[in-house]
Amino acid sequence: MITLREYLPSDLDRLVSLANDEQVSRYLVYTFPHPYTHADGDWWIRTGSKQKGVIARVIEHQGVLVGTVGITLQDGWRDHLGEIGYWVGREHWGQGIAGAALRQMTDYGFGELRLKKLYAGVLAPNTASMRVLTQNGYELEGVLKSEVRKHGRCYDIHHFARHAIHEG
Repeated sequence: MITLREYLPSDLDRLVSLANDEQVSRYLVYTFPHPYTHADGDWWIRTGSKQKGVIARVIEHQGVLVGTVGITLQDGWRDHLGEIGYWVGREHWGQGIAGAALRQMTDYGFGELRLKKLYAGVLAPNTASMRVLTQNGYELEGVLKSEVRKHGRCYDIHHFARHAIHEG
């Protein structure tokens, strides 16, 4: 159904087209801008997606870029953890694409990277993302009240996590 791959310079126009949608960015981290410009996309493809500790992949459906999934590795005493995140362009919502991408990246995080725990913070109104996480074995660990401010409004963060099966 989907494949995950690294970003290519040729992805720029498609990335900007999908990401420059207020409905896509409304519940994403503050570093995901709106409007999303060609300069933002160029920086992401050339620099952001390749930063140390960032594993970012294009979600490709039927040969077309439809979103992004990634893990940000933690360090120090949290080096066994990864923060996982994803987004899919609006025209691809409700097709199971985010769930499929989350499954593949979760398997990669626990398999190849040997992480012990993956976690995701979700803004309270984003119930669709919460469903994707729970359908993929992530559990709600807690709610951080008024944890973030976006566009002048405070939001609770629902903290979801999944633990690896392997020990050691």
